Amino acid sequence: MQRWEYTVADFTKLKKAVPELDKLGSEGWEAVGLVSTWGAGWRFVHPVVLLKRPHPESAQQGTRARAAN
Repeated sequence: MQRWEYTVADFTKLKKAVPELDKLGSEGWEAVGLVSTWGAGWRFVHPVVLLKRPHPESAQQGTRARAAN
């Protein structure tokens, strides 16, 4: 069964969001959800992105299973 690991990216500086998402994508993370947080005032609103990628142990087990076949 596929297992996943998750992380959250909280972008308080929107100019850094796309480069950071590109970096996370190159590390195997996939964005699966987005919410907007509300701070004290409209200028503190910022996106929070939920990301997932295959759990390293799960990926290794899948590789071993394919090699055995």
